[in-house]
Amino acid sequence: MRNLFLLFIKYGHIFLFIFLEFLCFILIIRNNRSQQEIYLNSANIVTGSIYDRVDKMSAYFKLDRVADSLANENARLRKLLYNSEYQSVTNLDSLYNQDSLFQYAYLVGKVVNNSINLNNNKITINKGSNHGVKPRMGVIDQNGVVGIIKDVRKNYSIAVSLLHRQVRISASIHPQGYFGSLAWKGDDPTIVQLEDIPKHAIIAIGDTIVTSGYSSKFPEKISIGKIDSFWLEQGFNSYTIDVKLSNDLSRLDYVYIISDNFKNEKEELEQATKNE
Repeated sequence: MRNLFLLFIKYGHIFLFIFLEFLCFILIIRNNRSQQEIYLNSANIVTGSIYDRVDKMSAYFKLDRVADSLANENARLRKLLYNSEYQSVTNLDSLYNQDSLFQYAYLVGKVVNNSINLNNNKITINKGSNHGVKPRMGVIDQNGVVGIIKDVRKNYSIAVSLLHRQVRISASIHPQGYFGSLAWKGDDPTIVQLEDIPKHAIIAIGDTIVTSGYSSKFPEKISIGKIDSFWLEQGFNSYTIDVKLSNDLSRLDYVYIISDNFKNEKEELEQATKNE
């Protein structure tokens, strides 16, 4: 204890200088918007790079699981590519048409940081604006929905996970077609809630929940999960439904960031007719 006290006496001016420098640094960032943006951008670059390096070290131990997932992914992509087609000219004689366009594009990204135990969980992906990533793009993997892009930098992006209290996704019961809003209440990281399904709907435990396709973030029929339980509270006209996720969000490796090529056209049309 005496040696520690002597150390502070001898080098106290240095410690005081470092403390005051740190305090000034915090005050500058808090009270100057431009410096704050520079700090946040630099911090994202540094932390993203650190996460990337750490993830590369652990990636070797996940090779067996990645290989298995790639085999399943090849089968799923065949269906996914068919769902991506948009027919610009109708052809009743053939399922394939040379005039077809692809509505959705998919960018592969690597998850370098992830959380599931917070109230608002986020995912760091090693793709950013340099690769064409923009906010509000949907994120999926081979097992289903993952989240939505929130913040983007040049080489990294942050997605809000499906396990985020502010995330809502349009989902439907397949094949019945009843649709509602999917949200997470912050309890079990394997269970989310589907709301606004009317009480006259015929549903059962085990029914499949998929994306409705009403949002430009996700194509239709992307897997979300299955009905785990449901009930109708007295005085309510819609069910409360617990959905067991098909995707284990604690084991994310590679993801697909979705770009809707017709998004702007759809949103401009909807905005133009909003008040009619």
